[in-house]
Amino acid sequence: MSQSNIFFDIGNSSVKWRTPDSEVHSDGIESFLLNKLPEVDIAWVSAVAHPHIVDYLNTQFNKVNLVQSQKKFEKLTTSYKDSSRLGSDRFCAILGAMKQFPAKPLLVIDVGTAMTFDVVDSEGFHQGGLIMPGLGALRKSFSKFETNDLSTHNSSLASDTSNAWKGGTQAMLLSTINDQINKFKANFSDGVVTICGGIVNEIKDHLPESIQIFDNLVLDGLESYSQTVG
Repeated sequence: MSQSNIFFDIGNSSVKWRTPDSEVHSDGIESFLLNKLPEVDIAWVSAVAHPHIVDYLNTQFNKVNLVQSQKKFEKLTTSYKDSSRLGSDRFCAILGAMKQFPAKPLLVIDVGTAMTFDVVDSEGFHQGGLIMPGLGALRKSFSKFETNDLSTHNSSLASDTSNAWKGGTQAMLLSTINDQINKFKANFSDGVVTICGGIVNEIKDHLPESIQIFDNLVLDGLESYSQTVG
């Protein structure tokens, strides 16, 4: 009889999980512990923060597999000398993108609490990546204008300070994303750009139409990993 699996993506500010029936849930770090989790055989976990959440999962499931980035996994070869320093979320997102687009150069973007970029060539060699502040961090980066408002809107010139700050930080974010896309396309004309993260649907109209949007690329890669290592 096959075993049932559940998949967890523990990020800096939230937890996402995919149940055996493929339903995806998301909750904040503090409130996650209040959720009733299904009874399953094995939990697969990517965690870049909050080890107490991993400790909690160990009390809920008989077997918890905490995934670590690897120097070599199937077709993927990561560029980090110490592969354990590559966030498991980035590792899993790359695997998820490679499953969707095998033998294609990839730019994998995750717009979360931190914004990350990773490039993989058509042979699966990781070219390296970038880590930058996400929109929330940008909007808290200058105490005089600090806001928890993560809404996105038109980045045109504003006539009040609040909207000027929100529009300006949004423009910084979008300019960075589009700049990295342009640089990637200049090097890999046949490449595919994938993007995931909490605000993707809000900013997609400001990005090239060819970009491939995914809701749960880290969970996709985590599930792909589990199917390989069993």
